[in-house]
Amino acid sequence: MNRFLAISPQSQFWLFNFALALNILGMVLTDMWLPMVVGAIVTTYLSVDALVRLRYVLPMKKEIRELRHELDRAQKALRDSYQ
Repeated sequence: MNRFLAISPQSQFWLFNFALALNILGMVLTDMWLPMVVGAIVTTYLSVDALVRLRYVLPMKKEIRELRHELDRAQKALRDSYQ
C-alpha cells in the first residue's frame, strides 16, 4: 500500500477520483470507448484502494501502534511488580 509516497493519502484519494471523473467525461464526449473503459476500470480500482486505505488501513495502523505501546507499558509494569 506504499506505492505513492510523494503525495498524502488524502491527496491521492482526490486525485484518483478526479481522474475517474475525467475518464467518465471522456467516455461521454468521445468515441474512444475501449481506452476510456480500461482507464475507468483502472481509476475505479485506484479510487477504491485509496478510499479503503484512507478510511480503514491508516486508522487501523495507528490503533495497532497505540495498542503495542500500551502492551509494552503493561509488560514493563508487570516485570517491575515481580522484581
